Amino acid sequence: MKKRTPRPALLLPALLLTALPALAQLPPPNAAGVSAGHDIFTFHDMDAANKFWNALGGAPAELGPLKMTKFPGVLFLMRKGDPKGGTEGSTIEYIGFKVRNLADTLAKLQAAGIVPLPGKTAKQAFVMAPDDVKVRLTQDRSLPTPIAADMIKMVVPDVAAAQAWYAKWFGAKLVRHDGEKVGEIPGVNILFAKADGPVAGTKGRAFDRIGLEVHDVQDVCKNLEASGIKLDGAYRKATSMNLAVCVLTDPWGTYIEISEGLAAVK
Repeated sequence: MKKRTPRPALLLPALLLTALPALAQLPPPNAAGVSAGHDIFTFHDMDAANKFWNALGGAPAELGPLKMTKFPGVLFLMRKGDPKGGTEGSTIEYIGFKVRNLADTLAKLQAAGIVPLPGKTAKQAFVMAPDDVKVRLTQDRSLPTPIAADMIKMVVPDVAAAQAWYAKWFGAKLVRHDGEKVGEIPGVNILFAKADGPVAGTKGRAFDRIGLEVHDVQDVCKNLEASGIKLDGAYRKATSMNLAVCVLTDPWGTYIEISEGLAAVK
């Protein structure tokens, strides 16, 4: 058998997707065939979690038997469990949304009993979701929807190395966005920040993993393994729906799920 030649990025022909329809939930992929598809959470109280995301503007979505909450640009998959910590202290310090009207958004949250954390300004505020999932809200009057996925803050000991790793494997483009230097993947901006001390990995915490959607996930998983990246969970396909995944952990502890099929969610 001819030995497979490792490639430094997910730039395989099978990954070069065409743009998704305008009504698709997830954004069109980048040149590496990758878009930010979903985040996976574990909450003690699912009713409290649903109440929070619904107050923020989330809407129900499904793929076969899989139930989700959707926002423009991202899907949240949630499960009941016993998370071992919130976002602070882990490699994902918080997640961020843009909102068209911050005052209106905070008013809706306050009606649900959720108040902003200290330090709120006229254009930005932080709130805490159940199980200490920290959320940043930034006003953008040009937003065509009331709310949309924006970013995650990733805390690592070596910012340059993390930027290069996400650029190499997932096509993250380093750009300046609203005054912040971020790694841009369609659907999310990764704000890399230097850790002041040790940080925990995300697996098993309330924010358990980030999700990246690709085309031909089986080939992507094979390419990662052939290039020396160890998978935490090998390629598998759900029998009850058209969804396939594999999982891995980045060198700094962020758990990642690579999927194919969530682009079908509207």
